[in-house]
Amino acid sequence: MGTTTTGTTVNPQPRDADELAKVLRFIEEHEGHHGAPESALFLTGANTRDRVELTGQLHEILKRITQALSSGQSISLLAGDEVISTQQAADLLGLSRPTVVRLIEEGELPAHVPGAVRRRLHVADVLAYRDELHQRRNNFIAESSAQFGDIEENEVADLLAEARRKA
Repeated sequence: MGTTTTGTTVNPQPRDADELAKVLRFIEEHEGHHGAPESALFLTGANTRDRVELTGQLHEILKRITQALSSGQSISLLAGDEVISTQQAADLLGLSRPTVVRLIEEGELPAHVPGAVRRRLHVADVLAYRDELHQRRNNFIAESSAQFGDIEENEVADLLAEARRKA
């Protein structure tokens, strides 16, 4: 596990591919039989008395991490109160660093300058802005599709939600 200045990055290891596939298959089969995440999954230690139930939130996190690593993607764990650079924010948003700087200067994206020059952003603010961008994009697509009669607005919303779940 490689550690960065703002969190932890985990890169998939080829030697772990079979085990990751087993975990993902187990989670998906369990969900298929029992639904997710209402039915309980447990984290168990070597001693059978060492057992704790995973919350629905932890279940979903484990599933998403396993899916990402299984597909060869690295994952990063960042707390919302962590502070990142404009380049790291740009990477999270899929934008260029100059665009992030412009968004900060226009007041679209909150940031602070702890020293003389460098702007710093809270991860939570960057992720909130990303969610806002996604919502604006989805609204535009839904409204445009309805306007041009291609598809009903609620159908577009369903398709976009499904695409986001698969991504």
